Amino acid sequence: MKIISLSLLFLFFLKANDFISIKEYSKMLYENPRGVSCSKCHGESGEMQILGYYKKNGKKTAFVVPSIQNLEYEDFKKSLSEVKEASSIMPSYSLTENEILIIFNYIQEKTKEKENAKQ
Repeated sequence: MKIISLSLLFLFFLKANDFISIKEYSKMLYENPRGVSCSKCHGESGEMQILGYYKKNGKKTAFVVPSIQNLEYEDFKKSLSEVKEASSIMPSYSLTENEILIIFNYIQEKTKEKENAKQ
């Protein structure tokens, strides 16, 4: 509840001080947070995707990017905040806590929109 309250307060001040909408800002962050798009690997709303294929022991194997739609906020924040190993495909973005929260909320809203469109 505390996170939601803080995010709503932040979003209120963001909207009051800017010429773009919260939805536009959220989309902008998700699509290009620091020059590397989240959507290129995680899709429009954070769903699981096959990024590409590689050969392992002579067999074609899919490189699967897991869904980030159902992560808890703390897990989401940790994955974006922690230092990555050199072998990690997930980039380090150096996002602020507010930016992480905005991206998290964007994914949650896009997931709901997609589910409502199916109904």
